[in-house]
Amino acid sequence: MIAKTSATTPAVTGPAPIHVLSWPEIDGIVELLADKVGHLNFEAIVGISRSGLVPAVMLSHTIKVRALSVINIVRTVSDDINAAKRDPVCHGISNPEWLAGRKVLLVDDIVGKAQTVRMATEALRDVGATPLSATLVVNKANLGDVAPESVVDFHGCVVNGWVVFPWEGKAVVGRA
Repeated sequence: MIAKTSATTPAVTGPAPIHVLSWPEIDGIVELLADKVGHLNFEAIVGISRSGLVPAVMLSHTIKVRALSVINIVRTVSDDINAAKRDPVCHGISNPEWLAGRKVLLVDDIVGKAQTVRMATEALRDVGATPLSATLVVNKANLGDVAPESVVDFHGCVVNGWVVFPWEGKAVVGRA
């Protein structure tokens, strides 16, 4: 369930530490992000694979940016709920030469310690792109006292705990 915490940033509420988001909640968060970034005239959207691809495509349609690229960064060691994390590893960017000199929106599903989004931002800068970053969710439990705005340019909502997204196809025992 999403509850507004301010005029611009809702917070996801629910039983901690696992937050199960529905498609209608994702649609609402994407619309909120689109309102924040739609006027910025991005030339491309870059999704962080795997889970950032779904929101990247959704934002691409919503703000009408047809150019889509992918950066492959791996951080979790499995797809399990509360899976262990490792240092992120970047396996490359699709179309890096095309991104050079372009204003791009980097999209991921969730930011916790921000290691993945930092690595992706740096990799895009290395190929000559000008990235701004956006995420559906900020996990404040992992970010601690750091303000979300200091690690990601745009975010849709804030939670404290693990998030299960509808595209992950996970059944969570005892959760709707």
